[in-house]
Amino acid sequence: MIKTQQATLFLQQLEQQYPRIFKRNFLLYGQIKAKGMLDDYKEFIPWGLAVMIFVSTAFALDELISMTFPQFEGVQSFGIGILIIMLFLMTAVPFIIKQIKHSSTHLYQQLSNTPLKLAVLIILQTVNIAFVQSSLLQSVLFFLTLSFGFVKFYKENMFREASSDMDYYNLQQVRRACLWSYKQTLKARTAMKFIPKDSDKFSIAEQHLAEFLELHLKLIKYENELSRTNKFTDLDEYVDSLM
Repeated sequence: MIKTQQATLFLQQLEQQYPRIFKRNFLLYGQIKAKGMLDDYKEFIPWGLAVMIFVSTAFALDELISMTFPQFEGVQSFGIGILIIMLFLMTAVPFIIKQIKHSSTHLYQQLSNTPLKLAVLIILQTVNIAFVQSSLLQSVLFFLTLSFGFVKFYKENMFREASSDMDYYNLQQVRRACLWSYKQTLKARTAMKFIPKDSDKFSIAEQHLAEFLELHLKLIKYENELSRTNKFTDLDEYVDSLM
């Protein structure tokens, strides 16, 4: 179990050793953290954003498609607008999944199959547009798309009751550090490809690579332990805590 003060001190020491570790290093997931499965107003923030961004975009695309292609109207034009949003999320999600893979082990296990879920929804939406043309089915598919492709990345829940805002912050900072250390290993590997193997620069690049590989492994382990300290890592553990 890692205490809040320990995590804070660890991050301070890490930043002193690597001053650039938190600069220009933004995570595209976990912006809102909440306790339990439902945490009052926080539960509605990502859905409110989803409505403002994606539902309004779907209506705008519906209007544009119906004006540009008169043969599509009603369910079909709105459905094509939803399909465009689905395809956009399908292209963005793998990039987010890659960030998660190299910064949070347990979240990656939970969310790694998201592209497959979105692919199934895209196929069903295509079939609905071409053949079924059901407004109800379309609404359900759109809801699931926003849930899988946006809300689940924006909001992270099932944190323990004792977790504080500082615990949320520390966890996110450790994840940023994980991602930064992974990027450094990529930079070192790339540099080694353009440096003669018998040169001093190659030896230095090898040392940097070994250093950042070790750092990345250390941070991934620390993130995993910090996650287990502050949140329930699976639904069964959360349900057991309520009994």
